[in-house]
Amino acid sequence: FDNCRCVGVSRIKTDNLTATLGKCPHREGCDKVFPYFLALSVLSSFIISLGGTPGFMLLVRCIKPELKSLALGIHTLATRTLAGIPAPIYFGAIIDTTCLQWGYKTCGGKGACRIYDTSAYRVVYLGLTLGLRTLSFILCIWGFALLKKHLKREEKKVLTNGSAEMELLRKEENSSVHGEPFILALDCDVDRETDL
Repeated sequence: FDNCRCVGVSRIKTDNLTATLGKCPHREGCDKVFPYFLALSVLSSFIISLGGTPGFMLLVRCIKPELKSLALGIHTLATRTLAGIPAPIYFGAIIDTTCLQWGYKTCGGKGACRIYDTSAYRVVYLGLTLGLRTLSFILCIWGFALLKKHLKREEKKVLTNGSAEMELLRKEENSSVHGEPFILALDCDVDRETDL
């Protein structure tokens, strides 16, 4: 490799080609970009983790008391199954597409990647992370919209049932005040009172 190009497939067809051993030199601004990347990664991880506790509280509050342990178990199982197991597989497969030079095992099989295309690696890794987080965000918004719709329906149902019950109570009050005499129990016997 010379100047980050393979010497054998160089466009210049001369016999005086040279290659130096080692990595290609980095651009000068490369070391200055890393702190920004690190700060952005920490900030995004912090912002995403802020949703953990409210999501857990929402899960606990929206489930009937007798089903809470089952719901938490299913939630944990689904999280582990859908996120914990396949994530290394598809991240590894996507990252392997950026390999420039594969190593070989002593028995002849393909080994580990020796050199990655760093530009493609960056785009693929951060693009996959951004895509998965965007999908998660869209699904959360969709879930909240469904929850809001359900709560409005329940609220309307309570209001209609509540107004009917209030009307019934008012009718009972009116009938007892006007039609039936009040029976006042003046049973205030001091001997029957107890001190606790």
